[in-house]
Amino acid sequence: MASNNGSIPAITGQIDTSNAFHIFPEPLRPFKGSILAYACSFCSTFIGFPLDTVKTRLQAHKEFRGVFDCIRKTYAKEGVNGFYRGIYAPLFSSAFTKSANVALFTKIKPWTYDTLYAGSTGTPAHPFIRNIPVCFASGAMTAVTISFFACPFEFIKVYAQLEKLVHTPSMVNATASASTGDIVRLIVKHEGLGGLYSGLRYHMGRDALFSATYYSVYESTKWSMNALINLDPAKSSPISILMGGGMAGIVASAVMFPIDSAKSLFQKDIIANILRKEHGLEPLPLNKRPILSFDRRLYKGVGITCTRSFLVSMAFFNIYEIAMKYLA
Repeated sequence: MASNNGSIPAITGQIDTSNAFHIFPEPLRPFKGSILAYACSFCSTFIGFPLDTVKTRLQAHKEFRGVFDCIRKTYAKEGVNGFYRGIYAPLFSSAFTKSANVALFTKIKPWTYDTLYAGSTGTPAHPFIRNIPVCFASGAMTAVTISFFACPFEFIKVYAQLEKLVHTPSMVNATASASTGDIVRLIVKHEGLGGLYSGLRYHMGRDALFSATYYSVYESTKWSMNALINLDPAKSSPISILMGGGMAGIVASAVMFPIDSAKSLFQKDIIANILRKEHGLEPLPLNKRPILSFDRRLYKGVGITCTRSFLVSMAFFNIYEIAMKYLA
């Protein structure tokens, strides 16, 4: 997976598979990276989903005083299942999205490098400096492309996470949807197929900024950590992988969080109107959700988001890179 352009290799660096267990049939070996990324993301999504539910509810509702208050009230009203509402769609879609993200990033990165630096006399001499804009641009392009697939699944997930919280007393006999299929039918019934893409511009902007920052910080941190412990910067070490994944998760989450909050609030308004229509009530005008001006409310839940992203990113990258090395 190393690029052939002299930049820092994407994601895994130079892989020594001399001690690997050969488990992939020959036809599947070209897809090894994508398969392993899917499996790792599947596990990390399941582990991190309860924290994602807490984050979304903190963003969208004022009734919670903080993280622990949200956890306590969610558990008291809905039990453990409340933290996993809506997990089925993202469990598979997020795993596929992450797998496609990694695969597409590693394909786009060499092309981005050639586009930025081919024939340029002003190319920075140091590979560390060269790599940052390449990672940033490649990550952003990757995320924008995949957003068209991921957005409907994300909205279904948010719908399931927030549905119980947007019911009002005027909604007689209000009950939560029983399944992902029920949620999809309600959205399409009242908003059409385009309703599945509610909040697409927020989703696309969030993911582009997140992915661009994510890969830039991950590769830069990994390179720096390897240099500090006198290793080849292009190779991977357990310490550099853990620190790179953790730092990438924290920084990228903090940077994109205002857009993510605006997305959750916008989608909450859409969900409320869908439920109003379902109960024969008139929909309310949608509120504008500015993301460029500072608003403290847009940062509600940022701590739990950074914590989740730190843990999930460390786990994903560590398991993924170990699997890339020892499974062939």
